[in-house]
Amino acid sequence: MLTEQGVATLHQLSERLGASFSTVRRDLDELEKRGLVARTHGGAQLGAPPATSAGRQPVTQSAEIQSAKEAIGRLAATHIEDGQSVIFDSSTTVLEAARVIAASRLRITAVTNNIQIAAVLAESETVRLIVPGGSRRPGTYVLSGEPGDSFFGRLHADVALLGAQNASNGRLTDSRIEGASAKRLILAAVRTPILLIDSWKFGGPGFCDVAALTDFAVVMTDSGLQDEARRDLERRTVNVRIADFNPGSAPRS
Repeated sequence: MLTEQGVATLHQLSERLGASFSTVRRDLDELEKRGLVARTHGGAQLGAPPATSAGRQPVTQSAEIQSAKEAIGRLAATHIEDGQSVIFDSSTTVLEAARVIAASRLRITAVTNNIQIAAVLAESETVRLIVPGGSRRPGTYVLSGEPGDSFFGRLHADVALLGAQNASNGRLTDSRIEGASAKRLILAAVRTPILLIDSWKFGGPGFCDVAALTDFAVVMTDSGLQDEARRDLERRTVNVRIADFNPGSAPRS
């Protein structure tokens, strides 16, 4: 992942690899001892980025990834309507959509198994927030297991915003059995599933199948999507929406 991006945060590595924050930290510490990576505040990079003439750090690939996530989040928010019931999957890209939706003052019923997303939605007076419950997965913001799983099994929501770890050969995959099962529960509980997936997550398959990309009403990604991946999605008749972003823009403060 660091070879692909140059820079990655603990959140991104944990999400992509299905590992806890503490595991990722230990692995990065070991890689740093071997001289393979340089630790940064909240993550790591393959090499120290050069400072500008003014002494400031230039915008990194990590900032571009954040800008892409925000662009996808803004696009996803345009598909949410007043009065709908919306499931928010556990994902940093879905988190950006939650921020936009909470600020928009839409009156929705929101359901999420992610503590961080719940905290964002709780700030809105117009959101009726439901947190199904469960046990916190160590090193993450995710609640899993009972009673949440049973709750999703009885739910019939309007829209779900689902995140992604990997997609390849027309299928969404996940490195965790538990994560794949949770997404399938959400898919079964919603009328309009929308997948939010960063363009760099199209590639090698994860450990577990989740669903075919054609099972989603819309697949939203960013304008960094490679031409080969775009053509593959078109060939498979996947309904794709592209969120444009400025690769040189700074991350949201």
